[in-house]
Amino acid sequence: MENIIKNWLENKATDDEIIEVVSDVNAWNGSLEEYAFYSMESLNEFFDGVKPTELLSKLAKGFDVNDDGYKDTIYGLESCSKNDAVEEIKNNIEEVAEEIASVKDDIYLPESLQELLE
Repeated sequence: MENIIKNWLENKATDDEIIEVVSDVNAWNGSLEEYAFYSMESLNEFFDGVKPTELLSKLAKGFDVNDDGYKDTIYGLESCSKNDAVEEIKNNIEEVAEEIASVKDDIYLPESLQELLE
């Protein structure tokens, strides 16, 4: 099963599907948090009620609001492109596929992956 998921991640899934399934795994158990990608539009929600000084302390050096989104890392929030986030996921495909396989019955899977697993 993990090989089917790896093949889907590498060859068939869109960037949006990859981001979505990693997000769903994280919502279920948080096991892929280091690969979580958030859109820039969610920044306002993320920082709702946060003091400006606290906000600045959370931003990593070089944060660029013109990037597609951001990641919450141990160094703070780092801006990145969606392509970079997907590339990082694919570079760690063994771990990601294993986690998806472990929760496949508990999360939403994109239709293109569901069809392969049937």
